[in-house]
Parts: sequence; C-alpha cells; structure tokens
Amino acid sequence: MNLEKLAQQAKESISLTEELQSLEQWRIQYLGRKSALSLFFNSLSQLSIKERKSQGEKANKIRRQLLKIYKNKKDEIEKSNLAKNDNFLDITQPGEKQIRGHLHPLTLVTREIVSSFEKMGFLIIEGPEIETEYYNFDALNMPEDHPAREMWDTLWIKSKLKNQKSKMLLRTHTSPMQIRYMEEHRPPFRIIIPGKCFRHEATDASHEIQFFQIEGLMVGENIALANFKAIVSEVIKDIFKQRVSVRFRPSFFPFVSPGIEVDIKIKKNQKPTPSGTKGSKVKDEKWLEIMGAGMVHPELFRRVDYENNRWQGFAFGLGIERIAMIKYKINDIRLFFNPDIRFLEQF
Repeated sequence: MNLEKLAQQAKESISLTEELQSLEQWRIQYLGRKSALSLFFNSLSQLSIKERKSQGEKANKIRRQLLKIYKNKKDEIEKSNLAKNDNFLDITQPGEKQIRGHLHPLTLVTREIVSSFEKMGFLIIEGPEIETEYYNFDALNMPEDHPAREMWDTLWIKSKLKNQKSKMLLRTHTSPMQIRYMEEHRPPFRIIIPGKCFRHEATDASHEIQFFQIEGLMVGENIALANFKAIVSEVIKDIFKQRVSVRFRPSFFPFVSPGIEVDIKIKKNQKPTPSGTKGSKVKDEKWLEIMGAGMVHPELFRRVDYENNRWQGFAFGLGIERIAMIKYKINDIRLFFNPDIRFLEQF
C-alpha cells in the first residue's frame, strides 16, 4: 500500500471540506476503523519484523498528521460558523417583544386626580400613616365616647412609651392633616393630601381593611360651597372625560358644618337609530357616592388660633378605589390588593 499517496489524497480532500458534516465523513473515510489506514495497521502482522517496524513508524507518522489537520480543520469550521451566527441579522424576522411593567390602577387614578387639582393651584402634601388619637379624633370634634367614632373602626397601636399624651393608631382617614397643616400655615391656601388609610372592618367586594383617600382643604376669605361645587365638578369632568352628572346631598361629619356627600352618575352615550324608527330611551347608571365634604367647622379654626369670622374653607375626602372601580368597571375592591399579574397587565 502506498502510504504517501494515501496521505496526499486525504490532504487534498480535507482542503475542500467546509462543513462539519462532510468533515465527519472525511474522518470516517481516512481515520475510521474501516479506513484504509486502519486496515493497513491490521495487516502489519503478516510482514517481517524489519518491514513491520519501518512500515509501522511510517503509518503512525501519517496517522498523526491526519489527526492534526483534522483537528485544525474542525476548529476552523466551528469558528467560521460562530462568526456567521453572530453577524447574521434577518431583518424580515419580527423582533422580540419586550416585557414592560405596569402601573397599578390606583397609581394611575391617583396621578390623574392629583394632576386635575394641580391645574387649579392645589399643593400636594403628605402626612403620617401612624397617627395620634388627638389629631385623628379629638382635634376633629370627636372626643372620647363621641358617637361619631363608631363610624371609624380603628386599629390601635400598643405603645410602651412613658408619658405619652395621646394613644397611637393607624389613621382612619386623611383628615388629621387638616389640623396639622393649619397649625403651621396661615391662610389663604389650597392643598390636597393623598395617602393610605386603615379601618378594622370585614372585607368584601366593596370594603377593605386598607384603602386610599385624597384629602382636600381650601381656606381663604369669602370661600363658600359654591367654590367647592365648581372645583369638584370640574375635576370630575376632567377625570372621567365623559358626561357626568353630579349631585350634592346633606350629610354629617363632626369636623364640617354643613356636611355634604357627593354622588355622580355616568351617563351612557345614546346610539343613533336608523331613520324611520323610534329610538329607545337610554337609562342612566345609578348614583354612586365618591366623597364626603363640607365647610370647615369653626371649632377647627379656633383650635389653630385663626381669627374668628375672617376665614372660611371647605374640606373633602375622596375615595380613590371608588373612582378607580367606576372608571375601569371593577366590581371587587379586593382585586386592587391582590398581586395577580393577570389583573395588573390590563392597565
């Protein structure tokens, strides 16, 4: 067998190889167990000792050469394939969709409401969620044993602090910031206070142990309910961006006089009817309460040392969950506090 001719043939063949699949076929042909070189090694036992030694050394040398060029060729093809994959860009293929986060619906509604009041010159103020009994109740005309306290199911906080003048609690409404702000600021001013509140009550589709409010307070000279009605009507129109009826009805809150509640009714748009037919009347949605409000009680002004009979103002507490449920047609308040990604992805 002519080993030099076999080696030359193998080198010429591998130089034409450009794929790993054809390279594997080359390896089987020239280095496999049934290759001519392997069969030559099996036939060495038939030669004399002298010929066996010389021919064996020559065959081993050629085998090492073929193994080396096989390894080099394999590395070359793999690097070439890797470079092709890195540089290849098929512009006809659709791009991968990027996963984006979603703002919580309560965050969206809060931002809309805050933006609406900001347009009218209201400042945004924040207050503590852990409050004292004085600011949460006493300063708002609800002393101990006042029957109105039953409206606020309170979560009290045990404290080991000595000489503590007022018990601590999780605030039941954002109204304590009325007193806190008026103690440090003189009129005129207009502020809103968004924040979380807590009440110890059973949860159901319309009640939660935690909820968000936006407190509003406007104090100045010659402020009347007419100012409140105009501002609130404009804000509601801006939030819902559709036909909304607003209703004001009497109510009672210890820290306002007179007290009112604000209801809204979202009006459905009537669809045009075909010519020659009678159009049916479109029924409106039912009235829905969205906030409590009223003129600031004179006793609150006296507590913060405002001049008698000079300043007037109105205050209100707007439920953010209620607005979000109406705006997005959500029928269960518990969904807002359930970390279900399927719910959040809709906003």
